[in-house]
Amino acid sequence: MEPIRVGIIGVGNVLNQYLDKIGVHPDVEIVALADVNPEAVRARADEYSVGKALSPDELLADDDVELVLNLTPPKLHAPVTLQAIAAGKHVLSEKPFATSLEEAQQILDAAREAGVKVGSAPTTFLGSGMQTSRKLIDDGWIGRPVAAFGSFACRGYEYWHPNVDPFYSPGAGPMLDIGPYLITNLVNFFGPVARVSASAPRSSETRPRPTPDGGYDGEIQIQTPTHVTGTIEFESGSVATVIVSWDVWNHNLPHLEIYGTGGSLATPNPDHFSGSPVLRRGEPRDLSLDMTPPGGGDWRETPITHRDDAYRGIGLAEFGYAIRNGLEPRTGGAFAYHVLEVLLAFEKSASRGEHVVIESTCERPRALPSVGPHEPYRFD
Repeated sequence: MEPIRVGIIGVGNVLNQYLDKIGVHPDVEIVALADVNPEAVRARADEYSVGKALSPDELLADDDVELVLNLTPPKLHAPVTLQAIAAGKHVLSEKPFATSLEEAQQILDAAREAGVKVGSAPTTFLGSGMQTSRKLIDDGWIGRPVAAFGSFACRGYEYWHPNVDPFYSPGAGPMLDIGPYLITNLVNFFGPVARVSASAPRSSETRPRPTPDGGYDGEIQIQTPTHVTGTIEFESGSVATVIVSWDVWNHNLPHLEIYGTGGSLATPNPDHFSGSPVLRRGEPRDLSLDMTPPGGGDWRETPITHRDDAYRGIGLAEFGYAIRNGLEPRTGGAFAYHVLEVLLAFEKSASRGEHVVIESTCERPRALPSVGPHEPYRFD
């Protein structure tokens, strides 16, 4: 396959997560980087030996660029994506796809009219850990999946992030920032969502702003829910309980567990691309003894069934394969819109005090074929 020619807009912290291991995907060629900061984009282009360091407008006008990777701040995801579509480019955006369903629909409509593909991260569900988990579920190792539990919880990003205020602004918060990793993987496992019921409080109106020396300097304005919890009901009939929070100092909660009629599966961290799932299968009860409890057995780490060095570049490789072969990317527009609607439904449900029916649907993403550690990635 001729490599897909990619231009990246935004050269901040997440860029290295795409480019550090991009060499394992020879069907991806990074032809240009762009940013509003010319010094930053030149330095990053030199760091990764990318030939063109451009402004965003210059990148969108460059005929060498087929696919734009949108790594701008979340509030700019929709505007930049729409500009790229208007320039005739395919677009893969960092999460979230947009900050409202109105913006997301504009993207889908514009892409359809322009005849280009659009999609959104996170792409961790394409990594070896989650694809191995998907294969275990699909192959029946836990029976019929009926329920799940997922969580991401910490005290907040102000203790490590240099520019934390946008995370606590309207259209942000833990559900739109870290929630996409849970929801995307859950839709990968269970298929589309039917409805959501949630609570979404915020613990305070402000927070002290930490300084590197251990002190505090002023306050952060909190304008979004900081603890979101709720229940997802899938079209398949399965249910999942989800907690995402920036109000928790410590906890012992699992990141993501799937429960079936024949066993349980603990996946790796949904924010990571690798790791081994841990499986515990049920055992048939010996009714003659009335002493053998059901659901025995031990938790066992399972072998990885997929190549294990993907990182975020796998999303570009899969997107490029889809473009070259006239397929819908696994991260494509309908999937991205559906995940966004589910994410936004948590706060909507909390504010209304009622279940929120999800109006969109999508195809469950196609599982990736298993390949060995020295075989090329496959996306058919």
